[in-house]
Amino acid sequence: MEITPEELKRYYASLSDELLEDVDPADLTEFARQCYQGEVERRGLTPLAAPPSSSRLAAPWGEEPAFEVEPDWLAQASCACSYSAVPGSHAAPDAARAQDVLLAAGVPCHLSVIAAGHGDEEAPQFDEYRVMVPASLNFKALSVLDREIFNPQLEDDYRAHFAALSDQELRALSPAVICSGLLDRMQRLTRAYEDEAARRNFSEETPPSNV
Repeated sequence: MEITPEELKRYYASLSDELLEDVDPADLTEFARQCYQGEVERRGLTPLAAPPSSSRLAAPWGEEPAFEVEPDWLAQASCACSYSAVPGSHAAPDAARAQDVLLAAGVPCHLSVIAAGHGDEEAPQFDEYRVMVPASLNFKALSVLDREIFNPQLEDDYRAHFAALSDQELRALSPAVICSGLLDRMQRLTRAYEDEAARRNFSEETPPSNV
């Protein structure tokens, strides 16, 4: 179930010039970045460069440490996201889009369809589309999906909500207030990672060995 260079090359080759240029190589693994760069050069396009001063959290050793995913990762996979096929929903295309986004970021994934149960209390009431990823890449997959799918949707929802507020109601809000929970989460997750890295004596001079 591991993604091969040939599969990634075919994926990037299937994208339009516009979609290919929208890919940020700074968000790709080294494995995916090489395939992406090859397709960009083949078409003679100008790749999107990462800004010199990025607000993204950089990996401790400058690049994301690479490691191989076990071929049988699906047996212990994590669910990165799921969509229920309730009436009026677009579960299948939404799940397929999530899968495309993860593949573009170099994250192996598998689309699993769980059929609605017939008398089974634990089975979903409607067909459920689950996008499965290797457990070791679950955090990366969640971040990729947030950035590429869920955060833009949330932005649209907030824009519609703010537009419906009165002048007085809008003035009573501020980004510092509505984003304080998200900032606190980022600080806590960063601190938890750094504490664990310190416990293992990680340093810039001593990167971890490949898993």
